[in-house]
Amino acid sequence: MKNQSSSFDISSFNAVADSEVGIDISMKLANGDDSGVIFTVIGKHADAVQVWTKKMFQAMQREEQMAKRRGKDAELLDIDKLREQNIEGACVRVIGWKNVDQPFDKELLKSVLRKNPHWVEQITDESNDQANFTKSN
Repeated sequence: MKNQSSSFDISSFNAVADSEVGIDISMKLANGDDSGVIFTVIGKHADAVQVWTKKMFQAMQREEQMAKRRGKDAELLDIDKLREQNIEGACVRVIGWKNVDQPFDKELLKSVLRKNPHWVEQITDESNDQANFTKSN
């Protein structure tokens, strides 16, 4: 917030809190047209996203440590497992939807994202774009 002396209250900046406020994004069809479905998405700095990211990182570290103990290299992530992780990462960012017949449900969302992988990328891109979650000061 700007005050009369043209200085800023530095404590007023809070990207984490801003990321907790969901934004509505209009989901696109594979051809780029508007689907009519709207997802409410939180930002990459939101607590839920950070918890999920930390969990994924720790799991990867555990696998590497276990492989080292066995004297082997950590197993490479197969494409199906990576795809599922990407779906999970997108799912954690979606907190609601609009213009959908069914009530919001994370399991249904995962199923829909498996059939619409381009939505995974759209969700993640919008969540990672900090400008979507920045208030004007």
